[in-house]
Amino acid sequence: YSKGDNLVNVGVGIGGGFGTPIGLSFEHGFSDKISGGAYVAYASKTTPTGFGDFKYTYILTAARASYHFDFGVEKLDPYLGVILGYNIASAKWSGGGTMPTASGGGVIYGGHAGARYFLSEKIALFGEVGYGIGTLNAGLAFKF
Repeated sequence: YSKGDNLVNVGVGIGGGFGTPIGLSFEHGFSDKISGGAYVAYASKTTPTGFGDFKYTYILTAARASYHFDFGVEKLDPYLGVILGYNIASAKWSGGGTMPTASGGGVIYGGHAGARYFLSEKIALFGEVGYGIGTLNAGLAFKF
């Protein structure tokens, strides 16, 4: 990991109770240790009730910053970080009768721990635990 690196992470999440979340983040290396950028994620889940369905939707947008460690393993990029953002959640009914529809949102904050393992100079596998749209997020990272 180096100053000036730009990375895009594309991944899916596990946990959180909203189906299979999809997330996208961008990071820019402000130094060899500090990066910052943005995170956006979406998840949706439909729960059938026998009379109709409830559809739950969750959208998260956040700024993120990470501190990168160097353990002497050339292709490994471990990091710890924080996020600050806003989430939007909604529940909609489709079916017979009248059911309430609800939506809400609020400021969110949290932390994450993760690592990337570079398969080539430009492509890496990544995994993160912590706050996001899923408890565990994994996928591909692209450096440009």
